[in-house]
Amino acid sequence: MRSVMNGLSLISQPLSRYFMTYRIRVLENAQEDLDWLRKNDRTSYIKCFDLVREIMDNPRSGTGKPERLRYFEKEVYSRRVNQKDRMVYTIYEALGEIDISSVRGHYD
Repeated sequence: MRSVMNGLSLISQPLSRYFMTYRIRVLENAQEDLDWLRKNDRTSYIKCFDLVREIMDNPRSGTGKPERLRYFEKEVYSRRVNQKDRMVYTIYEALGEIDISSVRGHYD
């Protein structure tokens, strides 16, 4: 079903049909990292939540220079939180789920 508005052709179907929102799970190690950041590096702590919001909608591109990590059987990515810390997460496409495994360190 299409509609025309001011000469522009618009699709009148919901966007959710075209974009998938993933369910996020924060694993125990990542929760410990977030607790540490909350106490010691508030700016990075807040940035982590911005990254999580972005990862929910598009885990393979966006801010933080998403990079697929090699040598993993699963789809594992990292994003830059700050100069020394990376958020590492695994995408389970079939389940519609993303597991965040760590937030501090460089691929620990």
